[in-house]
Amino acid sequence: MVYSTWINQLYSICVIFCSFVIYAQSDVPRPRGVSLSKASLYSPTKDFTCFDGTITIPFSYVNDDYCDCFDGSDEPGTSACLNGVFHCTNAGHRPQNIPSSRVNDGVCDCCDGTDEYANPEICSNTCEELGKEARAEALRLAELYKAGGHLRLELIEKGNKKRNEMAEQLSQLENDKTEAEKIKAEKETLKNDLEAKENDALKVYREAEELEKQKKLEEEREKTVKEAMEHFERFDSNSDGELTVDEIKVANVFDKNKDGEVDEEEVQFFFEGHEKMDKENFVTTTWPLLKPLLMMEQGMFKPADDEEKDPDVDGEAEEHQADLDSEYEGNEEDAGDLELQEDNEEQESDSEHSSTYDEETQKLVDEATEARRQYTDAERTVREIESNIRNIKQNLEKDYGLQQEYATLDGQCFEYEDKEYVYKLCMFQKVTQKSKNGGAEIGLGNWGEWAGGDLNKYSAMRYTNGVACWNGPSRMTTVNINCGLETNILSVTEPFRCEYKIELSTPAACDESSPTQQHSSHDEL
Repeated sequence: MVYSTWINQLYSICVIFCSFVIYAQSDVPRPRGVSLSKASLYSPTKDFTCFDGTITIPFSYVNDDYCDCFDGSDEPGTSACLNGVFHCTNAGHRPQNIPSSRVNDGVCDCCDGTDEYANPEICSNTCEELGKEARAEALRLAELYKAGGHLRLELIEKGNKKRNEMAEQLSQLENDKTEAEKIKAEKETLKNDLEAKENDALKVYREAEELEKQKKLEEEREKTVKEAMEHFERFDSNSDGELTVDEIKVANVFDKNKDGEVDEEEVQFFFEGHEKMDKENFVTTTWPLLKPLLMMEQGMFKPADDEEKDPDVDGEAEEHQADLDSEYEGNEEDAGDLELQEDNEEQESDSEHSSTYDEETQKLVDEATEARRQYTDAERTVREIESNIRNIKQNLEKDYGLQQEYATLDGQCFEYEDKEYVYKLCMFQKVTQKSKNGGAEIGLGNWGEWAGGDLNKYSAMRYTNGVACWNGPSRMTTVNINCGLETNILSVTEPFRCEYKIELSTPAACDESSPTQQHSSHDEL
């Protein structure tokens, strides 16, 4: 009841104010097209000086349909000057300034019709009706901003609370990081000490293993030489210690293409341009080329090129590798975990031989392995804390409005559907579009900046660097923000190719003290 009485009183004041303005404007004599604020500059009792101060002319030259002043100030009521300005009084509605070129052009620009004084019958005075609608709209907006202002105060309170909580969390994380780095340093020192002892203890085993490897390699080499010599002697029909072209031509194994004869190309392949081949060269050069052919004859070997491949297996392997690449690409934390895992695998490789270690050595290996695991956990904890610190700092640096009124909207997503698409706006993050017929989401822009201009920069958001259009620029979206009792998307349009516009209402924009609201209310009254 009290609120209704306040609205009625405000409406009465508006009516009285407008009536006074109409009377005052009508009572002050001034040339046609001159506003009340400039009436004193047009005194009929003295000569007129152009506003730019260039010349002074007799007052009778004012509105004589001839442009004397460069700035057009002597012809406010005619269309003689292209740069002149005509003032519409519009009693009962808002005053209006139009270019003087529109005077007497047959189009009614002023609601009171004064711009078409040469043919007054073509225009009717609609100012009272328009003024009534404007005042009703002004009252509606006043009620909306008043109701939305209460909701905005709640958002401000929640936003500041959220900011304080993030600041406290950041302080706690900084302390946690210091403690975590201390633990990490301790674990690293312990790991290094135990690894040094482990290496010393395993040195004997590694040396023995290396000797064993060398022994096996030597045995394998001797076996190879022996096998090569047996075949050399078999092919050396005259036992003179050298293989000739004639001797290998009778051996079918040298017939690579199995066409029934050893041709010149096959001779060149095995002899590498030589006429003869001694034992040493046969072992080092010819035997590695010949042995696979012998194994093929015996059914013990099949070239890789001839092996049947399972396309399903290959496809799964490629897909698995692609998943791995996607999983780790651009992710610092996962990449760090992978590096630590690889290091640990290298350092723990000796544990595979644990069955051959004595009890004391095995104990050292187990302790070093546990130390490495603890160090990896400590390293991961530090990275997780650092990641959380970065995220909180980024949020604290975001501009959530003069009073943090937009803070609680960060991360909230709102959808809008038209006939073809579903649009999603995630505040301070991104804008996407998805076809109702299926398919992946298309990025229409990522959070960039406030873009409302000098009057009120918080009246619009800009989201940039979306997915590039076909043969066009990257998509971008402008979000115009209006006062509303709920936060939701009112409309989505694409006024230009790859440039989208979203109209969003939210109580966060219901600031009764904002310049745009003051200007709007003043104009309406």
